Amino acid sequence: MKVALIGDVHANLPALEAVLEDAHRRDVEAVWNIGDFVGYGPFPDEVVKRLQQEEALSIVGNYDLKALKVSKKKGSKNPEKWFAFKWAHDNLSKPSRRYLKSLPEEMRLEIAGKRILLTHGSPASNKEHLTPDTPEERLRELINLADADIIICGHSHQPFKRKFEGVWFINTGSVGRPDDGDPRACYAVMIIRPRFFQLRHYRIEYDLEQATAAIRDGGLPESFAQMISQGHNLDAVLEEAEKTDKAKKAAKKPSSRPRADDDPLKAVLYLAESCEYEVGHTHQVTRLALRLFDELHPLHQLGAEERSWLHMGALLHDIGWIEGQKGHHKTALRIILKTKLLPFDNRERLLIGSIARYHRGALPKKKHDHFATLKLSERQIVSVLAAILRVADGLDRSHQSLIQDLSCEVTPEQILVRCSALRPAELEREIAMRKGQLMEKVFKRNLVIEFQQP
Repeated sequence: MKVALIGDVHANLPALEAVLEDAHRRDVEAVWNIGDFVGYGPFPDEVVKRLQQEEALSIVGNYDLKALKVSKKKGSKNPEKWFAFKWAHDNLSKPSRRYLKSLPEEMRLEIAGKRILLTHGSPASNKEHLTPDTPEERLRELINLADADIIICGHSHQPFKRKFEGVWFINTGSVGRPDDGDPRACYAVMIIRPRFFQLRHYRIEYDLEQATAAIRDGGLPESFAQMISQGHNLDAVLEEAEKTDKAKKAAKKPSSRPRADDDPLKAVLYLAESCEYEVGHTHQVTRLALRLFDELHPLHQLGAEERSWLHMGALLHDIGWIEGQKGHHKTALRIILKTKLLPFDNRERLLIGSIARYHRGALPKKKHDHFATLKLSERQIVSVLAAILRVADGLDRSHQSLIQDLSCEVTPEQILVRCSALRPAELEREIAMRKGQLMEKVFKRNLVIEFQQP
């Protein structure tokens, strides 16, 4: 029997079509799929239907299960990953969801006297990554658990074949989202007959431009396009983007330090430059925050001084990244309170720092020492301005400056924010809506965000 072994398609239809075409050219008799139909790619429903049309023998992957059960209200610590789950769920038809739910998590077969186990991750867990470097001690444990002659898996997106103590471990590699640095689609062909066994992996070129264009057109994050372009997972892509951004910042020297009698804005920008701030994202968020402030003036009725505080807080909201991502909003507050570069008194530092601090994380609370020291009226001002900044920050979640302009329509029941965007920006809408909790609280209205392309 000659079988095509595929897996981890991850909603990449162009890659799947190229693999199936190559497999049929090699006269395979069947297609076995070890799961993860969906996730990150732009064609979840099309991939499920195409594999059903192919009559592929399939099991369900851990990503498929997550997409089927994803919460619509609560995201994970990594917004991109949560958004990928939710987008896949929302773009699967009901018949495709039912089909995925009907699939087993593993399957046992017997071909030519060989006991075969199909599993997504490992015989122990659909989340375990088996790689070419998995220790032999672990393989021995899995052999005892599997009771099979051939174990076919995926999940790690790293193709390999290993024979240990008479048992073959085969990882199909990933059709739609390789993680080994080679962006070409990967699959394997297995030939199994009595007293004969052969396994070979193939790397297949496909229309990568079509796949990345569909990701962008679908409003998915640019990082998803970079994953399939680079052949690396999301964490590696985001880490590399961060390194590149830091290198660009390091190459830029801050402008000369402003004198004490200079415009405070120059001092704020000097501090931001000294902290290697991300120019594009910061100025986009600042622009959107000031637009929201102006559009919502009938609600908050704050003046030029408060607008200036929002302006400064927005420019400084991400300076805490100089010490790392974790807790960077709290770091920003600490820097603003302690730096000698800002020509503000203690009160203004506390106001501006609090606005920057609450751009993410917990909402303003009196149990926070810095917030508790403010007067009641000042706490209200900080809450209003931080609410605006949170939404503005969410509207540039991808750091791609997709939002060109916005306007607001206010009724007694809701705040409707209409945004014009360069292309679909569903991630921005999802994150801005979640971060809009504070805006709903301070203005006592439901927040609604709509997008339209110019």
